[in-house]
Amino acid sequence: MTPFLFDQVVEFTLRHEGGLTQDPLDPGGLTNFGISQRAFPDLDVAALTREEAIEIYRAHYWRPLRCDELPAQVAILLFECGVNQGVPTATRLLQLAVGVRADGRIGPATLEAVRRHPHDDLAAELCARRALEYAKLPPFRLDRYGFGWMRRLMECYRFALVHG
Repeated sequence: MTPFLFDQVVEFTLRHEGGLTQDPLDPGGLTNFGISQRAFPDLDVAALTREEAIEIYRAHYWRPLRCDELPAQVAILLFECGVNQGVPTATRLLQLAVGVRADGRIGPATLEAVRRHPHDDLAAELCARRALEYAKLPPFRLDRYGFGWMRRLMECYRFALVHG
């Protein structure tokens, strides 16, 4: 896969993440470009530049999820899941979707299982599993975060089908 896909996906993500925020109901705390102080406690999140955020996304989300080795639509959805729900959750949901042991590592068995699945079906399965994962979270309340998370998930699904 080309770096072009990462560039497109990270732009999609940045459109949804916005700039500097500190919502008292957001468990991530201070957040800038979607990078939270909670996830990166040693980073001056308030001073983070857009370019630095993009490199964090590449190093801490895209590469660990092995997105360059996945079909485009799966890579898009998995990356977005990692950003919004955490890399461990994204990994587990992918492994459950393809029917391999959810050991938290995307290794050869997971990659082979992904290759065997029809990609459009796997994209839908991954989205369904993400939606159920969101519904388990206490701040899911529809009047606060729930509707926005679901809308973002559906926009990501559409983005993945178009760009995958």
